[in-house]
Amino acid sequence: MKRLLALGVIVCVGLVAIAAGLSAQQPGQRGPGGQARGGGGLGPIGTIQKVADNLYMIPGAGGNTAVFLTANGVVLVDTKLANNGQAILDQVKTVTNKAITHIINTHTHGDHTGSNEFFPASVEIVAQENTAANMAKMPAFQDAAKKYALPDKT
Repeated sequence: MKRLLALGVIVCVGLVAIAAGLSAQQPGQRGPGGQARGGGGLGPIGTIQKVADNLYMIPGAGGNTAVFLTANGVVLVDTKLANNGQAILDQVKTVTNKAITHIINTHTHGDHTGSNEFFPASVEIVAQENTAANMAKMPAFQDAAKKYALPDKT
């Protein structure tokens, strides 16, 4: 099971890297009326893009977010800067009505972990051991009320 999870993380990270190269060629998009979606100050969240069957990418507003649809729910890889959770969820809802079940944080930068706290504590968060340890030291996670946004598994 650990090998399967590790392989899944590696594949997702690779696909996100490929998708990042594709999104660099496309400008960020805006919502209805030209209003920016999301937050964080690095531009708007773009429209969700299909990468492969059951795999999508949400560009913009910091790091790209991968959306992997599984039989049991949705796995997100990275959650962008803070205040982008609702915009991410809105984009996911355009391709599935399944719930977010897992978040994989690839590393500690705020543009990859910033919106973890938007998602409920029932969402399992996974990160590499060192990433989890470094996230625990970040000011964004120091408040006891935000501890649920730290990784549950390493």
